[in-house]
Amino acid sequence: MTGVSLAVMGNDLHVTVRSLSGEIAQTTCVVAPEPGTGGNPAWPNNCGAFVNLTPPN
Repeated sequence: MTGVSLAVMGNDLHVTVRSLSGEIAQTTCVVAPEPGTGGNPAWPNNCGAFVNLTPPN
């Protein structure tokens, strides 16, 4: 099973994904101000790198 979850917290969008193999990863993107304006880099530079959040077996 794969999945994607989106959650807005303040000025940030948290994107969490689950792969077919069960790995879980998350990134955070700054969405306010609008990407590409007001000192917020344009997409995809307004997002951080994905971090592996897969729990140990």
